[in-house]
Amino acid sequence: MSTEPKKNLMQKKRTRTVIDREVQYGVIWKIAVHWMALFACNSIALVIWVGLFEQPDLSWKQTLSDSFRRFLPFFVITAALIPAFVVDTLKLTNRFAGPISRLRSELSNAAEGRPVRHLKFRDNDFWREIADGFNALIDRAGLSIDQQDASKAAK
Repeated sequence: MSTEPKKNLMQKKRTRTVIDREVQYGVIWKIAVHWMALFACNSIALVIWVGLFEQPDLSWKQTLSDSFRRFLPFFVITAALIPAFVVDTLKLTNRFAGPISRLRSELSNAAEGRPVRHLKFRDNDFWREIADGFNALIDRAGLSIDQQDASKAAK
């Protein structure tokens, strides 16, 4: 039997982007706060630059109005990029939240005396060595349902 179909099943795309709300939304919140701080600092810097070096004889109110008009495309593009960054961050965090969620689930199964399955992380997931170590541990302890199934099939 070819291992190609099995490999394709393991590389199947996740159907959920948000696996661990606390972790993933925490990362999103941090990035959003940093993004807003960067946006605010850049906006203030642009207004100050215009006020001090380009139009020093205008009032700050007029400088602010002129800066807003001149840099409106910058503001719009910056705001429009936020959803793309959020989606990309959710995809990235899924690569570590998903594996840890599966590990947590199987550890819970082991602690409760329920059958334990081998961890199979996707190729682009983080912490693949954790899956290898966990699988070796449950095999050695005889807790793996996958190993038990293989033993029954061999008999």
